[in-house]
Amino acid sequence: MILKPLKLITGAANVKSFHFFLFIIILVLAASSCTPHQKLVFLQHQAEVSDTLMFSKPDYFIKPGDILHIRVLTLDEESDRMFNSEDTRRMGAGSGSSNNISVFLHGYTVEENGTVKMPVLGDVKVAGQTISQATKEIENQIEEYLIGATVVIKLVNFSITVLGEVRRPGNYYIYDNQFSIMDAIGLAGDMTDYGNRQVNIVRQTDQGATFATLDVTDSKAVASEFYYLQPNDMVYVEPHKVKRLGFAQFPFAVVFSAISTTLLLINFFGN
Repeated sequence: MILKPLKLITGAANVKSFHFFLFIIILVLAASSCTPHQKLVFLQHQAEVSDTLMFSKPDYFIKPGDILHIRVLTLDEESDRMFNSEDTRRMGAGSGSSNNISVFLHGYTVEENGTVKMPVLGDVKVAGQTISQATKEIENQIEEYLIGATVVIKLVNFSITVLGEVRRPGNYYIYDNQFSIMDAIGLAGDMTDYGNRQVNIVRQTDQGATFATLDVTDSKAVASEFYYLQPNDMVYVEPHKVKRLGFAQFPFAVVFSAISTTLLLINFFGN
């Protein structure tokens, strides 16, 4: 009773049809499980060496709640003590991760009224200004007391969050005023093969959250206003549809092994 249907299946024509059917299944599964090369490569369609992509980095305007490291540099030791707290001087001389924590803890917090409270100068308005504008503002006020003093301002609370299909998702503190989305992807260990190169960016503004999508497979992405990140930006890499449908967890090895075993049995009984 069992051998009759087996003989029918193992006829030459039926075996060829069955082989063809299995071959189609394998192709479909393989195509479904792979992410096309075109969707993996960053910054495609690169321009010639002589070509230039024009872009401008958007300015960041200081907001209430920001934390600034402000250091007044002067050759006079007494003036240095006057305009810089002991913590500020120690932070300027130190190094390492403990120093970075000190910068955060002892930096100048921008108050709700947009000012920072500095020694001697008192309240200085900095909100709504860029870092360079705030630097110039403080230098102008210090000129009433010192000649030739230099002011250095660093934004301490520059952090970003990278989530989704990257190898090391998390929150990162940045010590670079020009930090791009490619830098963020690199810092997070690169995307996985299932990461969608249409990257989502959420940016906090005074008016609320701004949402944008940046195609990092296109070299023209460097000209986008969202290419360079700003403090508190969130970068989210969605999974490709292949993973959302569950192909990433599909047991292809088991399926291919079963198919191979079936073919061997069919050939054995056919002979």
